[in-house]
Amino acid sequence: MSKVQLPDYALTSGAKPVLLNVLSIDDDEIDRMRLLKICRKAGLMVDFTEAANLAEMRECLDIESFDLVFIDHNLGMDTGLDALGVLMSHEDQVSAIPIMLTSSVDYHIAVEAMRRGCADYIVKDELSVDALIKSVTSAIERRALYGALTDARASESELKSVFERFMVSCGPEMRELLRRSMMGVRSVKMQARSDDSVDPTLLSNLSMFERSAKDLVCFMDDLETVVGAGRRLTVNELRRRIQ
Repeated sequence: MSKVQLPDYALTSGAKPVLLNVLSIDDDEIDRMRLLKICRKAGLMVDFTEAANLAEMRECLDIESFDLVFIDHNLGMDTGLDALGVLMSHEDQVSAIPIMLTSSVDYHIAVEAMRRGCADYIVKDELSVDALIKSVTSAIERRALYGALTDARASESELKSVFERFMVSCGPEMRELLRRSMMGVRSVKMQARSDDSVDPTLLSNLSMFERSAKDLVCFMDDLETVVGAGRRLTVNELRRRIQ
């Protein structure tokens, strides 16, 4: 296991340098050095750590957190998929972005690696400055998108929970209040129509109130549909969901 810190380079000219903590897992020292040189040529500012096998990898993962982890698919007795599993299950490396490296074009490996959480896949013979920049950039963008989607799902779940609690705690009372109010409005409107002395503006306001009450009932129906995953829920069902 070894560590190398590269000079202060930026990904692109004029860009503010960002230090990336990088781990390279490869049993071939020459390939590790080649990756290091390409990182330098690509303008990456990295704190570069090397591991030759899974044992060294586990030691590195326990010591510090990494931003990027380059994993060689061929690791002697082990495979890159084994290393990927170790990385993905490590509680201190949830933000690490894995990129698989291999000496051959095997799309079955690529698909399986991506399915297990790998952010990208590069064939070693095709590894270049442009390929590295493209891979790192797209991997970071995908991870950012995944994070945004995860946050959105969490917000959606929280909002749904709020709706459920609202419908359980306030829904029945509001429906009863609206029902009584609408009955009262209709009664007043019927009496007002037979009384020529009633101001027409009053009738107009009562009709507006009635429409607003109906809209509110429709809104509550929509909330029940949302929290019920496409179907209306009873109050008892809602209570069971949040208990």
